Amino acid sequence: METTKAQSSTPIQFHMDALNQRHLQGLPWHLLLEEWPAHGVVPLLIRRGDSRHPVIFVERDGLRYAIKETTPHMAQREIANLREIDRRGIPTLSPVGSVIVSAPPLLVDVDSPTGIPQYISGDRGYTVTKLAPRVVPHVLLYRIPFTRKTKRRIFSAIALLLIELHEHGVYWGDPSLANVLIRVAGRRIQAILADAETAELFPEPVNDSLREQDLAAFGESLLWQAEDLRYARGLPEDEELIDDKDFRYLEQRYRILRREHRQLHSSTGFATPYQFQRMLEDLSVRGFSLLDMSGQALQQFVAVLPGWYQSRIHKLLGIHVPPRYARRFYNTILSHQYQLSKKQGRDVSLEEAAKDWYTHYHLPAILFLRQHLTSDQDPMQAYFSLMEYRWRLSKKEHREVPMEEAALSWVMQHVGTEKLGDVDPATLATWWREREPVAQVLEPPLIEGQKLEPLLSKEEQPLIHLPAPELDQKLTQILEQAEPEEE
Repeated sequence: METTKAQSSTPIQFHMDALNQRHLQGLPWHLLLEEWPAHGVVPLLIRRGDSRHPVIFVERDGLRYAIKETTPHMAQREIANLREIDRRGIPTLSPVGSVIVSAPPLLVDVDSPTGIPQYISGDRGYTVTKLAPRVVPHVLLYRIPFTRKTKRRIFSAIALLLIELHEHGVYWGDPSLANVLIRVAGRRIQAILADAETAELFPEPVNDSLREQDLAAFGESLLWQAEDLRYARGLPEDEELIDDKDFRYLEQRYRILRREHRQLHSSTGFATPYQFQRMLEDLSVRGFSLLDMSGQALQQFVAVLPGWYQSRIHKLLGIHVPPRYARRFYNTILSHQYQLSKKQGRDVSLEEAAKDWYTHYHLPAILFLRQHLTSDQDPMQAYFSLMEYRWRLSKKEHREVPMEEAALSWVMQHVGTEKLGDVDPATLATWWREREPVAQVLEPPLIEGQKLEPLLSKEEQPLIHLPAPELDQKLTQILEQAEPEEE
């Protein structure tokens, strides 16, 4: 965290990292936001939601920022709230930091009862956040057809946001469409918290009284926002696009989601790995994941933004899994954590489970595939095929089949018996003179080690470049050392 003063007659303090400060310190912070365009600042042409405070969007060195003018106390409070809310895994604006500008006191009352002029602080504060990509402020939502289906999708997303906030110990205090950004991600709509000035944070889930206050406040906000929507569309006074039925739908969705959360949290176990995987997939469909499976982890829902699974896997293992496989890979680690905790009769941390999975299963599987994959095969597709084969084999034999046994069996299952196809005798004679096996010539080359490098940590990446005999020897050693103990 950097705190410095800009070179200006007005003392300016930046509370943010040095890189963002370098991008922002050239702006005219000694002026009010409304004066910036007249002094050379070209704001981005982005429609914003209603706000009690001046807001401007700017681009600096290729990065886009949203800057809101408020008081020093509220600026620092909101940034602190946003950082903690983001840390708890809730979709919110990405906080950059705050800027505090010192200014002369402001005269508010000349003829006070005491006869002494009354002043207040003239200092200003600014909250700086990164401009959220692919989001639609609620004022732009007014332009789309407000069909019943569209409204329900939007209110379902907001109900999910409210559940996330409350279950993670965040009382919003000022919930409304004006304080929400709607993000369109593929076929899913996601609500993002856009104002945290009034938020209050607790170490446990929010109590029933505060939950009901947030719900009631959102319902009240819809009354004046419905009027704004009617006015924006130029509709007659007797026509409403948002009404009490819409709020009742949101309230119903909230209570259904809360009931489902309670059921999930009260689950003490799953009879089979399949049931557990099904639960994870159900969460994924809703746009959620779990942080881990230990202790009270079933309470630790997080919303999944693009790249979340990849980032989480890289943080745990230092490897890069392709986007299309990242969710499946992460859920595999969660399943392993759950099974490992059951087997050992204790809460195994996600970090410990991920390391165990990497050592016992992932590393041996990648090294094994290095010797059998051809250049026209997808490594991750083959990887999951092998893992699923091992799981089915273990289930069939009522034991945990060791990786090397499952891998050899998997290879035998995938070896084609008629791989050569039609052979030209003249070409065959050429191979014979050069003494090359026909199968070796016809088969595509093995996959190159570079394609597998991202799937291993830096320490193990050199292994996939070893010659076949050395790799085979190293793989045998790894499998012998890492073979899990049987129950």
